[in-house]
Amino acid sequence: MDGDTQLLTDSPLTARQRAATLLKSPRVRRRAMTATALLLLLLAGLFVADRSAYVSTADARIAADMIAVSTDISGRITSVTVSEGDRVKTGDAIYTIDDREAAYTLAQFQAEANRLRAEIAREEARAGLATSKAGSQVAARQAGTRSASASVEAARSNLENARQEHERTKNLFEQGRIPKSTYDQAKNALDTAAQALLRAQAERETAAAEQRTASITGEEVRLIDYDLSVLHAELERAEARVDAQKVVLEQHTIRAPIDGVIDELFYDAGEHSLRGFRMALMHDPDLVWVSANIKETDIRNVAPGAPVLVRADSHPSTALKGRVSRIREATLSEAAMMPNPNANGVFTKITQRIKIRIDLEPSDVHLRTGTMVTVRIRKSKPDSAAAPAAP
Repeated sequence: MDGDTQLLTDSPLTARQRAATLLKSPRVRRRAMTATALLLLLLAGLFVADRSAYVSTADARIAADMIAVSTDISGRITSVTVSEGDRVKTGDAIYTIDDREAAYTLAQFQAEANRLRAEIAREEARAGLATSKAGSQVAARQAGTRSASASVEAARSNLENARQEHERTKNLFEQGRIPKSTYDQAKNALDTAAQALLRAQAERETAAAEQRTASITGEEVRLIDYDLSVLHAELERAEARVDAQKVVLEQHTIRAPIDGVIDELFYDAGEHSLRGFRMALMHDPDLVWVSANIKETDIRNVAPGAPVLVRADSHPSTALKGRVSRIREATLSEAAMMPNPNANGVFTKITQRIKIRIDLEPSDVHLRTGTMVTVRIRKSKPDSAAAPAAP
């Protein structure tokens, strides 16, 4: 036992007094300084080892695809069916806009289409009747023409027989072998046969004219078919107007384009929406990633696919895993809406940062977009083969 320890043991001092006395001892102070130095060296070594193996940054946050929901029409908002923070499914209604005028226009277009359908049905029925009538008339007139032609041939045959009888009777009358009355009868029979032939020929011409008239009735059927084709074209145009107006009517209901969460609503019921203006902002909380900004001096050590350790400020005790999936080719300053050019001639060199994307592995931790995280990226060796050759 050394002197200091013996002194403290023999002295009737309290524990606090003995500790204070012991700290005043030069030997104890030297030991404490040595332990502190060793601890600092150990921490420095750990820091250097970490910096040599990882690229770390606290300039990182949770990001997601923010979907701006806009409208294709203008009108008065009649209802808002969701609230900020609500989860919605694809197709769920967010807003409804006054659709009375669109509904009336749709009813008008549908009535016009129904009218055209009725006209088409009427013309088709008329075409069927005309076709049936024309077919019957043509068949009847053809039969009449054939009958008239047969009558002409019969009349011509009768006329030939009457002429031969007249010649024979004439010869007999001139020889005095028959009375004049018999000759007169033969002459009258010849005249009658000639008139019968003329009448049969006239009837044949009439039948032919009637057959041509029946054929013209068939042309009327073709005209009806042409009218039907015009009506069908008008009906297609009317149905297209109906379909287009249904789209316009559907646009009066603003629906969620994805499954996600409503982050912000920009209109209230009773306000007037404007075409093309965004009405809501939403994102899918199940599809988030980390957006980190890496210094240009460290980006050479970052490669796609590198493993990443992520700690969210909202869940500091939980370590999340991920991998680098994308590295941008431009710095944040180049991608800014208003770059800051050096216009005053005074130059201050500032280390630029490059944005990278880190895809996270599935976990039970609920991450909100915009919250801060810290990332540690496993360093990768620079790809010397990809470096440009010196001129």
